Amino acid sequence: MADLFTHTSGESADRATVRLDPDRTGEPVPEELFGKFGEHLYSPYNVDNVLEAQALYNPTLASWQFQEYDYDADGGRGGVRDPEAIEERVESYVEHQGVPAADRLLDAYRDGTALWWFPYGEDGTDATETVRTSPDVGTAGDRAQRIEALGDETTGHRGIAQWTHLPVHRTLGFEGLVTLRAREETPVRVAVHPVDGSGDLGDTLAETTVTARRDDRTVEFDLALPEAVRPDGDPDDRLFGVSVTTPAADANVVVDRALLRPDDHVHTADPEIVELLREMDLSVLRWPGGNFASGYHWEDGIGPVTERPTRPNPAWDAVESNLFGTDEFVALCEAVGCEPMICVNAGDGTPEEAARWVEYCNGDPEETEMGRLRAEHGHPEPYDVRYWEIGNEIYGPWQVTWTTPGGNADRFDRFRAAMTAVDEDLEVFACGNRLTDWNEPVIEELSDGDWLTDHVLVECHADRSTDPVELFNAHSGFASKLGEQYDAVARQCREAGLTDVRQAITELQLFTRFDDPGEGAEGDRPADGEDGTSEDGGARLTRETLPTNKSVAEVVFDATVFHEALRSDAVEMVTHSGVGNHGGGIRKSRGQVWADPCYYGQALEAGLAGGTPVGVDVSCDTFSTATTWGTDTTQWFGELEPVEAAPAVDAVAVTDADGGDLVVALVHCDAGAPEIEVTVDGGGLLAGVDAVTVDTLAAEAMHAENTIDDPERVTPETTTEPVEDGAVTVSLPPYALVRLTVDDR
Repeated sequence: MADLFTHTSGESADRATVRLDPDRTGEPVPEELFGKFGEHLYSPYNVDNVLEAQALYNPTLASWQFQEYDYDADGGRGGVRDPEAIEERVESYVEHQGVPAADRLLDAYRDGTALWWFPYGEDGTDATETVRTSPDVGTAGDRAQRIEALGDETTGHRGIAQWTHLPVHRTLGFEGLVTLRAREETPVRVAVHPVDGSGDLGDTLAETTVTARRDDRTVEFDLALPEAVRPDGDPDDRLFGVSVTTPAADANVVVDRALLRPDDHVHTADPEIVELLREMDLSVLRWPGGNFASGYHWEDGIGPVTERPTRPNPAWDAVESNLFGTDEFVALCEAVGCEPMICVNAGDGTPEEAARWVEYCNGDPEETEMGRLRAEHGHPEPYDVRYWEIGNEIYGPWQVTWTTPGGNADRFDRFRAAMTAVDEDLEVFACGNRLTDWNEPVIEELSDGDWLTDHVLVECHADRSTDPVELFNAHSGFASKLGEQYDAVARQCREAGLTDVRQAITELQLFTRFDDPGEGAEGDRPADGEDGTSEDGGARLTRETLPTNKSVAEVVFDATVFHEALRSDAVEMVTHSGVGNHGGGIRKSRGQVWADPCYYGQALEAGLAGGTPVGVDVSCDTFSTATTWGTDTTQWFGELEPVEAAPAVDAVAVTDADGGDLVVALVHCDAGAPEIEVTVDGGGLLAGVDAVTVDTLAAEAMHAENTIDDPERVTPETTTEPVEDGAVTVSLPPYALVRLTVDDR
């Protein structure tokens, strides 16, 4: 492949020239470079209540799993039992979800009510004197909730309720179902209430009545809220409670699950998230994990939802309701228009279990057992899932049933054999790791056409003495080193006689952690000033100014990785982590959905897909991050080595892309440099062009992010710039990604 990028030092920090050379070309840019990854992480923060449109927290009334942060010897995490630790977790949940108070949830939890629910009385206040709760057994053999309503009928409605947030900015209609039983036929009211500032539920806004009988039964219902509840300003004004209550004296009801979704859901998925993923031309969505995959058993998540068991989440502080399983995932991908990618359980799963999963997705509905089962579930046509990843990070003890390098090779060989025996057209991905000797045994098991994965989850620790510019630049200058590492893996494969092993980054994002003084990797490093300022009075880092994956810093980091992959033939797929409140570009909280800056960055970069790369010669200033303290040069940021003389401007260009006839992407990589005036010389590619479309994604600070209160703080701005003599000049602000697009050149 031709060298697609060259750099020479420029004359000044605020000027750069980018010259395109159409005589140097590369392989077409794979659409798969611009994928996403979604994992069942901390409930209700990720798939549950985020990708899934379910409005209620813990809708299956499960026994909550509070997990230790330390790993067990055989992988995964054990449960937390310490009351103080549980109290801290619940307090953090309440803060994150924006519900009124932790005390009421904790008291109810300790008295036998499923977490997120609490006893409910006629006036919406505490009902501990007239409602008694205890755990029970549900229809799937998991936990259900027994509710005893004490006293006489004059006491009124009693039962359980929860605080939640409903997307009334979109719809006032809601669909639900409740599974319940009672010793005697009992009327049960399902109701929605407003909530005051203290969290007490007011008079009903909408209600319906269902009947509990001796045998378990599931009843569907609809609720319509009045027009008067439409939001007006503060998101807290959109807080509602949902309750299940009974007016009968001494009633004894078991509730197994209570589900509530807005009536505009898309096959149970949140419609706003579907639309965001569709608008960015998402190519691939990886699921269900992540660490979660190493303990996930897919057959728990198929069939009627009333028959799906709730399990402890095998990897995270949560429970897994199994409301969002294979059928829902494939439906989401179809709605978005992307390819599904499934990561199978190569932790405590078996090759036979994985092979059944392949057959369920791709098997003939008449000739295969699992294909017939899929058809029984309402999906007669095969899903034809092409991408299958065998194991997630099973080199680490954070994975359930982790293994050794040789163990990984053995598992890959056995899983691939079982899975491809069902469908020989699968594209299989082996679990890789570029940073150790992990890849050596599994490369011996690969065949041409197989994929080898890797994860780029760069965790850096910083404190108040950290120079923010150095921290940012360590990330923006990392991609070239990453490219060298992937080239080395490609050489390993060629030395093993393989000419067509493809590499995939199936998790990508930065993690920056702020350590309190005296803690973490940099805690003992001296600050220039006691107040954490530098010698010249410049600001040092604080927790609030830390550049994170929520901020524009992730835009620059991702773009440089995409560009490095584009310029080589080593990496052909990236599934960026992780959609749904985990740095993957989409946030949801209090019923509101918005996008991180990196969502817009990836959407701009996706315009390069399908294009043919052309040579780019950049003349610009450079930056370095190697910093000297006394006689010692400090390598500050773990995996991020000091950067030496990196170009301040990163640039790629492609012709005939999905996004336009000519697309040029520019990245401002040096946080210490001013705005750069960049002249793009088209090398003949701008001949006859009058103007280019310029999309600029930039921010005033490296830590700038979008929030629920300011969801469009960092979004692209579109302008046009004239072309003169085959060249165009654009401004490249700090912390920016700029895309130039030409149609019909």
